[in-house]
Amino acid sequence: MNEPLIRTMSGQIATRLRDRILAGDYAPGAALLQDSIAAEFGVSKIPVREALVRLRAEGLIDIHAHRGFQVRSLSAAEVDEVFRLRLKLEPAAVADGARQAMAQDHALADTSLRLLNRALAEKNLADVGNLNCTFHLALIVPRLQPVSFEILSRLHTLSQRYVRMHLLPPGRMKRATREHGALFEVWMAGKAREANKLTQRHIEETRDELAEFLA
Repeated sequence: MNEPLIRTMSGQIATRLRDRILAGDYAPGAALLQDSIAAEFGVSKIPVREALVRLRAEGLIDIHAHRGFQVRSLSAAEVDEVFRLRLKLEPAAVADGARQAMAQDHALADTSLRLLNRALAEKNLADVGNLNCTFHLALIVPRLQPVSFEILSRLHTLSQRYVRMHLLPPGRMKRATREHGALFEVWMAGKAREANKLTQRHIEETRDELAEFLA
């Protein structure tokens, strides 16, 4: 694949590799060979290594002596830590978003939810992860809470592979659609306390079910 690269080479390669990892195209533990990736993108190994180092910093890739770069394995310990951090930050940030959101923020969240619901209805797991992340982050109103946005963006990136796994059992996608709809309604109405509670419950249920599955 010799496609023209937009932005920096390493940034574009990192974006494409990130999407593949989060979509499950690269399995946990899969080796990421610099030579093969460089040949695929028609570039030298330098931007490939820069991209892999960036993804390592995001927590999606590990590097091992004598084995090189590998997709990070899934683990119950990571689920516990990531979701524990989300619970400390996200419900309060969503509540603040509900209090302060204006018309343009409501419109962005509404669009995000519509796109997510369409992907869930079509069982399009390749897109659900990113759209789920976009919807949840829209509720904190990033323009008003930029630091919270940066931290939660990182946590949602780490969550995405697990969220995709969580949605596989029958009925989970319909339940997610209902829960997101209920959360959106109270958020739109500016009901901060209810938005906090629904966000917390939504995260806790996902965490608990993932922990049971991974155990």
